[in-house]
Amino acid sequence: MNPQAFLGRVRRNATPHAILCVIIVAFLLYVVVVPLAVMIKETFIVHPMERFQIPGAMPGDATLHHWKKTFTGSSAGPFFFKPLMNTLIMSISMSILALLIGGVLAWLVVRTDLPCKKFISNLAIVPYIMPSWTMSLAWITLFKNPRIGGSVGLFQYLTGITLPDWFSYGMFPIVITLAVHYFPFGFMLISSALEDIDSQLEESAELLGAGRGLTLRKIVFPLVMPAILSTFLLTFSRGFGTFGTPSFLGGPVRLYVLSTLLHANLVGQRPGMAYLVALVMILMGSLILYMDTKLLGARKSYVTISGKGGKRGLVSLGKAKWPATVLVMTFLVCVTFVPFGVLAIESLTLIPGDYSLSNLTLHYWIGPASTSIGLRTGEAGILRNTEILRALGNSLKVAVLTALLCGVLGMLIGYTVARMRGTRFAGVLDQLSFMPYLMPSIAFGSAFLALFSVPRGPIPSLYGTLALLVLACTVKYLPYSSRAGISAMMQIGPELEEAATMAGASWFKRISSIIFPLQKSSFFSGLLLPFISAMRELSLVVLLVTPGTQLATSITLKFTDRGWYPYTNAVMILIVFAVLVTTWISRKLMGTDLAKGIGG
Repeated sequence: MNPQAFLGRVRRNATPHAILCVIIVAFLLYVVVVPLAVMIKETFIVHPMERFQIPGAMPGDATLHHWKKTFTGSSAGPFFFKPLMNTLIMSISMSILALLIGGVLAWLVVRTDLPCKKFISNLAIVPYIMPSWTMSLAWITLFKNPRIGGSVGLFQYLTGITLPDWFSYGMFPIVITLAVHYFPFGFMLISSALEDIDSQLEESAELLGAGRGLTLRKIVFPLVMPAILSTFLLTFSRGFGTFGTPSFLGGPVRLYVLSTLLHANLVGQRPGMAYLVALVMILMGSLILYMDTKLLGARKSYVTISGKGGKRGLVSLGKAKWPATVLVMTFLVCVTFVPFGVLAIESLTLIPGDYSLSNLTLHYWIGPASTSIGLRTGEAGILRNTEILRALGNSLKVAVLTALLCGVLGMLIGYTVARMRGTRFAGVLDQLSFMPYLMPSIAFGSAFLALFSVPRGPIPSLYGTLALLVLACTVKYLPYSSRAGISAMMQIGPELEEAATMAGASWFKRISSIIFPLQKSSFFSGLLLPFISAMRELSLVVLLVTPGTQLATSITLKFTDRGWYPYTNAVMILIVFAVLVTTWISRKLMGTDLAKGIGG
């Protein structure tokens, strides 16, 4: 082609959205695809501390040692396949339990005459807002026994009953606490599916003589099945990559899952094996989302809303209405307010295991540094502890910057995909922006560690900076804001922008005066979930923080490892308080709705 003709064609196609597409795709390729390539490469080379495990090897040499040791070596069973099996058992069990809790609660709220439905619906979302390991810390405070850690929990203090290790730590409490955290997935997804079912389907079945049980089994259940399977897959994928709860409740009894195995390998200077574990987790995450997309695609095509009919009459609970209400309220109070109360009590307990009034103190909140009081840690109370206050400040900085970057990028991605709809580039951009969702958090963090731990060309090492934490959180939570941006932009036709172009308005003027005002609600909704996620994140950042970039979540891991639960619980209360206040303010001022973002 003639060079001048080529340049002319480039100028004609160099529209703002085309230029944006190229820039954003190049950025996402570097921060999503390149880390995976770097991780794969790292599994085939000898790292400095690994040379002692491989006779005659030198750092940088090519090797298959990590692959053989992980999958076929004599230690593969206890050091990889057993944690893998533990991960599958944990994820499947907690997904089933979360599905049962969420499904029953959804049916009671949508299909029965249960009172206080709005209050119950709002309260049911709170466990998801809290960090996933809040309940695990509350469980330890309630049910720990003296065999591990020396002090007793609140339950043993009040009853005198010593609980077995399997109840206090290990698989059982991990499954329970994770299910309590993730049941809002099932509640929201199944509630929506139940509300969308056309009442005429059930009424027609009853006219043909079908009983309530047969109607539920043949009509309602098949229509809700996609939501049920999606709930299971979503909770399974989240549980598969979680780190905090298995670390806090599994660590004391040496129960390893893939996430804690990955962390242990990196801390133990075995990055080759750690990155292999990360790749397995990413592969599993991708497989789960593929199943959700492909296997449920046909079932999701059922028509459940028609132009006729309306909402079906509610099932009367009769005499069971108020007992059911009390039971539901009691459960929700136990999984929302009780953990706060338990954490608060432990943060006020001077000597662990003694919950008498005379042992309550504000020392761990406002006390001076001391080696002769309480735990004798030499740490000041959290409200006057410079290290903790710095970590809280870092968390707020990371969360705010992450939310703003996600909001802006989400809007630009939505604009670009909508304006280039139907083109190959739009499809690539859409898929790349969603890819981080497929990767378990700790595996995604390890990919960023592999990429940014050393300088690469003109890009310096970011390890040890807040910039790395902001970048990792932004890319990881980008699917939330990009999905909101794409959905909103698809509803805005190009005519308004074309008219402004004809009037001589610049691209920036069109975005600020037309696109943003119309997309403002979706923009602010796209800010909320990344902010909340960054504030409560541990799995993603645990491998990326350094002593100078500690976050409020990562510093709790340090205190928990040392057995300083009053500090851990006090910091956790501040994190949850900040998240709840932010959510409330956002809903009041900007009309955002977190429930719309649950499930990704």
